[in-house]
Amino acid sequence: MANRSKNKQQKRVRSLMPRSQMPLRTLMVSMTVMCYLACLAIGALVLITRAVNDWSSEIAGEVTVQVRPSDDVKMSEKLTVIAAILDKTAGVSSYEILDKQAGAKLLEPWLGNADILDQLPVPRLVAVSIDQKALPDFVLLESELKAKVTGASLDTHRRWQAELTRMGDSLVWLGVGVLILITASAIALVIFASRTALDANRQVVEVLHLVGASDPFIARQVQWQFLRAGLQSGLAGVLVGMATFVLLGISSGGPASSGLADASYGLLIGAPEVTSVTYLLFLLVPIVATFLCLVAARLAILRILSNAD
Repeated sequence: MANRSKNKQQKRVRSLMPRSQMPLRTLMVSMTVMCYLACLAIGALVLITRAVNDWSSEIAGEVTVQVRPSDDVKMSEKLTVIAAILDKTAGVSSYEILDKQAGAKLLEPWLGNADILDQLPVPRLVAVSIDQKALPDFVLLESELKAKVTGASLDTHRRWQAELTRMGDSLVWLGVGVLILITASAIALVIFASRTALDANRQVVEVLHLVGASDPFIARQVQWQFLRAGLQSGLAGVLVGMATFVLLGISSGGPASSGLADASYGLLIGAPEVTSVTYLLFLLVPIVATFLCLVAARLAILRILSNAD
């Protein structure tokens, strides 16, 4: 009987600030959109980080030897010397001598598939796979290639790797900035909604003051409504965000979009080391949204009530 009476009393206290009278509908819709955008930003950050790491690993695991044709030495002889040098170089796992068409294909985006490519001195390429645990001495290898083979040069792709890493870092910081803006907007929205909630229930607040209710007591009647709104909005935003990545993953429209589709699908259904991080980050969204709504609403309400006194 005592517990039933206590529950009725708590229910009566909570009804002092009925949810239907509070401006939570607009807050919940806006918070759901913000949580959805936060999920998209988090997913984009994970995709960018994975792509940069994969591309960097591919670039770091291979170097290229370029051989310009010359009149004094036949290309076959140059390639034979290069093969001998690579065979005795420590740290070289394997290599592949590409045909002349491979170099021409690299020039097609700029020159087109024209007959002029057959008349140009297109360099021959040798793709060299290296052991990343025991890297070869690139300086020594390049000097030996230049000394023994006319027109040979070594491209370690380190400049492209640095540019790719720099671009990836910039995109990551951009995503972090977007998340910070979303968080700041959510805090401002909660503060505005808290003020509106007190204005809509000003008569109730005045009656509570007359009967001796303290400001923390009044704040508790309002803050739990915001806590519930933040939790529901966060969960809704996360579910819609996850559905977006799943739909993006299964809606590959062609070869150009298949890479993005596979990556998006792999965020939620893929390797455990990737999906575990993704689910953990997505789980933080409703937790942070609930915490922001609770803390921001309480602080705003207490400040408003203290200023009103």
